[in-house]
Amino acid sequence: MAAVGQTEGRPAERTVFGHPVGLTNLFGVELWERFSFYWMLTILGYYLYYSVTEGGLGLLKVTATGIVGAYGALVYLSTVLGGWIADRLLGMERTVFYGGVVVMCGHIALAILPGLAGVAVGLVHVALGSGALKANASSLLGTLYEKGDARCDGGFTLFYLGINLGPFIGPLITGLLQTRAGFHYGFGAAAVGMALGLTQYVAFRRNLGTHGRTVPNPLPRSAIGWAARAAVAVDEAGQPRTDHTSQVRLWCDRDGTGVSAVSAEVGHDR
Repeated sequence: MAAVGQTEGRPAERTVFGHPVGLTNLFGVELWERFSFYWMLTILGYYLYYSVTEGGLGLLKVTATGIVGAYGALVYLSTVLGGWIADRLLGMERTVFYGGVVVMCGHIALAILPGLAGVAVGLVHVALGSGALKANASSLLGTLYEKGDARCDGGFTLFYLGINLGPFIGPLITGLLQTRAGFHYGFGAAAVGMALGLTQYVAFRRNLGTHGRTVPNPLPRSAIGWAARAAVAVDEAGQPRTDHTSQVRLWCDRDGTGVSAVSAEVGHDR
């Protein structure tokens, strides 16, 4: 039940079962993210090594299991990138949201793109999005409680209930869909699950207030400018040349942060 509680020295806050109301947002988005993640993972290996006549890609089992293992490793490695993005660029709350969007796009790619192209695009998106969401959802939950708040342990218990509930339900439904309708319907259903999680997150986003909106250690804009220049230089170096020069336009301040246009002529030897 939602209620408004007031604690000495703190303003009134809306609560659900005695916990900050923002817990419901994070509980829901994490439940559906885990639901869609394990929904897809349940049938991924089978999709890779089942024969083409059975709706799969016909890969060797050792190759299929290797891909699934590499994908699982990438999910957890990408939490480092997700934490960095939240800390330096977007803040935790926005990183959670955009991570969910990327996960959903990955499931859609698996559902509609044929062959290994769909697997590559889909798995990279799901791994990166899950890493961003996983790395920040629990940290964002922690910001809803004051230091020393006795409710914090109970809040995390409820949060992890959602994390474990999603993997329990997802594979049961996925197996049924895969056997009755096919692999791509299973992947599409995972995208629907993530869409439901994002819908409830956006609909009640105000419940989180300003928590997680601040970027703790923002990247200097001059550093972003240098990164952009490096990216353009690498891209230009990799392009086939029909002339000896190419023009690269970059935007930067007088102090290197982003106002005046600078043109650079880059020469390329034959």
